[in-house]
Amino acid sequence: MRRVWILAAAAVLASCSPKAQTGAEAKYGGLDEAILAWRQQIVKTDAVCLAKTEGCQGFEVRCKGEREITATDQAKGVTAKLVVAMNWEGWDAVRSEYRSQSGFSEFTKVEGGWLRAATAPVNMSSCVSG
Repeated sequence: MRRVWILAAAAVLASCSPKAQTGAEAKYGGLDEAILAWRQQIVKTDAVCLAKTEGCQGFEVRCKGEREITATDQAKGVTAKLVVAMNWEGWDAVRSEYRSQSGFSEFTKVEGGWLRAATAPVNMSSCVSG
């Protein structure tokens, strides 16, 4: 009976231990949090979002498009790079209604953390430029 309890305790501890990320999980780990931080920044700083008490609404990531990592990027420690397009509705005071807004950012993973920079608009279906 004691052996059963020991095995059960070991199984519980093993299920609580963080598992190692592999493949895409490791490559894009933390991206969702970085996108959420971008969304929160939009809410706090965008004039359209600040124009009404309710702020902006209906945030949606429309596409994520992987970008080529150049030799220069690799030398800087870049392990992943992609463009993310997001849209949302912001209050239009002139028309007194919510209107579609969009934003585009390039996310670059360096040393396990994500950096974000504004980028040119992309096609919302394919995430390809112009």
